[in-house]
This record gives sequence, structure tokens and C-alpha cells, in this order.
Amino acid sequence: MAPLALALRLRLDAAMRDTSWPGVATAVAVLWILATVAWLGIAGPIWHASNHAGADAWIGFAGNALGAAVALLAAIVAGFAAYRTILPMQRQLSELVRQNNFAHYERLRQRFADLTDMKILIENVIAHLEAMDLSLSLSGLGSYDARSVAFERLDGSVSVLNMSKRSVWGDENAQSLTTYFVDNSLRATTVARCALAGSARPFSNDEWMVAKKVAAQGGVALYGRIKLESDILSSEIAALEPLILNRHPFPQLWKGDYPGPEKLAEMYAGKRDGA
Repeated sequence: MAPLALALRLRLDAAMRDTSWPGVATAVAVLWILATVAWLGIAGPIWHASNHAGADAWIGFAGNALGAAVALLAAIVAGFAAYRTILPMQRQLSELVRQNNFAHYERLRQRFADLTDMKILIENVIAHLEAMDLSLSLSGLGSYDARSVAFERLDGSVSVLNMSKRSVWGDENAQSLTTYFVDNSLRATTVARCALAGSARPFSNDEWMVAKKVAAQGGVALYGRIKLESDILSSEIAALEPLILNRHPFPQLWKGDYPGPEKLAEMYAGKRDGA
């Protein structure tokens, strides 16, 4: 008997060391507890009543069971009615969210378009400042005509830039930069006008160089500020567009500016090799 008992004990110890044994033991314990509760709380009383209770007890039990069934049915009907009520509200809420996203998407696109127009104005003004500066270095026959053409282009671009002040945008820094660039561009245009034929005021090249430099620096600073906000708007538009168009976002091979065809070819080659 001793060897048999030892063998059984070793087998039991091996089973206890098995990793699946704790889970099995827990499941058996839970089932045992549920079976005990079911017998003591439900099946036992019913079995006892079937052997000792009279007709009145059974009628009372049937009435209670019927009442519970009716209450359960009423709860199910009420839950279904609540679901039917909530479902249209959920659809309306989803539609409102979609409309709000679309309106926000359009506002972002319009803001991006306005900033792009401002960037184009800055580029035109700075380019015409450089063209005006180049025309001032000309001499000989036709130099005044070239200077007049350069000034007309500068004056036209600065006039359009000045009209853009009607549309206020950005925070205090952006507004301050815009005012600074517009005012100094107007000042540089006023100085350049003195270089035209028939001007009553003598032209000062030193004054022109200072005015041109200040205006160009203001344009570069404002351009950088607009570029920063444009990048943020671009990211927000890219995040909203899949929701608006109801499609999955496209896979992105790079972040930021376009890396160029050679770098892009390397990316595609690496992607094919990885695949």
C-alpha cells in the first residue's frame, strides 16, 4: 500500500504543478458554488413545495411567476422603445457632427487660401522691390523708361498689399507684422517715386537702400509667420479630409516638404524590398 500511496501522491503533485490546474480548479469551484446556490435557493424550495405544498401554494407560485414574466416582458418592451427613441437621436447627432466637421473643414480651407494669397502678395512686393533696385542701377538711353515700368509694378503690388489690410487675421504678432510690412512697403514706394523723371523731391540712394531693406525684412518675417500657420492648417485639413470624404487616409511616405524624386525613389525601393 505504501508504494501505491506514494505513486498517487507524486501524481497529484505533478498535476498540481501543471499550469492548467489552477484554472480547472477555479472553474470547478465556481460551478460547485453556482450549483449549491441554485439548489438551495431555487430547485430545493420548488422540490420541497411539490411534496408538501397544497394547491393554494402552487397557485400563489404560479401568480408570482406570471407577474415576474409580465414584468420582464414590460422591461423588454420598454427597452426596445427606448432603443427606437435613441436610434434617431444618435443618427441626428452623427449628422450634426458630420456637418460641424464639414463646416470646420471649409473654414480651414478658406483660411489657408487667404494665407496663400497673402504669401503671393509678399512675394510680388519683394520681387518688385528687387526689380526697382535693379532699375536704379541702370544708366544710359532707356534707363528712365525701365525705371518707370519697375516703379509702376512696385506701386501696383504695394497698392494691392495695402488693400489687404481690410481683412484682419491672426493673433497680435501676425497683425503687427502685417502692419509693419505694409507701412514700410509704402515708405519704400514713396522713396522710389523720387527716382522718376520730373520728381520735385531729390532721390537719395542711401534712403532707398534703408527703406528697401526694412521692407524686405518685414516681408520675410511675415512670410515665415504665415508659413508656420499654413503648416498647422495643412495638418488639420489632412486629418479632417478622410472624415469628410468618408474614406481611409492614404499611406504617407514622408512628412513635411517633398523630399525630391531621388529620395522618393529610395523610399519606394525600400518599401518594395520590405514587402
